[in-house]
Amino acid sequence: MSDPTEIAECNAQFLAAWIHFSRCLPGHRIEHTDGVSVILSGTAMALLNIATLSSPAGNLTDLERRARIGAELARTGGVPWFFALSDSWAPGGDAEATAELLAGLGFQPAVSIMGMVADALPTPRREIAGLELRRVGDAETRAAVADLNSVAYGLPLPIGRAALAHEALWDDRAFGRVGYVGDQPVCCAATFMVAGIRYVGFVATAAEHRRKGYAEAVMRCCLDDALSATGAQKTVLHATDLGRPVYDVMGYHAVTRFAFYTPPPDYLPPPQA
Repeated sequence: MSDPTEIAECNAQFLAAWIHFSRCLPGHRIEHTDGVSVILSGTAMALLNIATLSSPAGNLTDLERRARIGAELARTGGVPWFFALSDSWAPGGDAEATAELLAGLGFQPAVSIMGMVADALPTPRREIAGLELRRVGDAETRAAVADLNSVAYGLPLPIGRAALAHEALWDDRAFGRVGYVGDQPVCCAATFMVAGIRYVGFVATAAEHRRKGYAEAVMRCCLDDALSATGAQKTVLHATDLGRPVYDVMGYHAVTRFAFYTPPPDYLPPPQA
């Protein structure tokens, strides 16, 4: 069973990271009300537009109330979005009952990510040759991060660039790297300083270059950059199923799952009193 402190920290990092990624976009909207947080980037990258809980749900009635509030607020943003929820913050930690309730409201399960944490990482398993790791800073490397992630998530390149290639995201709290083989960008990762913790995001590797150790190499470089600049040891990330085996080997351990749901197509009126 996960440590309650780690669960709280993982949920706090989830909220803080999504706010961090959206706050500098011109069309962003961030709102906290009645136990609900709505974080909209203003872009068409749905994964960066969420309604979620800002504290654990007390019971299923409380969850339903907050899901309805989240839907009402998020739908006015005019962008695709997800309702996201940590299993640990579901009523009684019962993910099955939560999914059943949300399905009754018209929410459909989409993807899930695993919150993971590490205090220190073991030494690399192997040296990687032939991979040049360039610091993200100019338009070319920012576009490479956006494009590699867009392809990984099946998004049109302009959508990814609108969300991830803007200069304001890559400030002095961002430590990103793009891995090149020759002149071709093949992998990327970034570490952002979020509430004093090294938060890892936007890890992606071109399909034809997977299983070569590139993801671990580029991640470690970003983490080392952030460690050298800040001294912060702890690191948190939220892993897809595809990426999780890499993070397990690197020394991260699972804390809590976050389920993402597509919203109902129609407006959800408040429940009858």
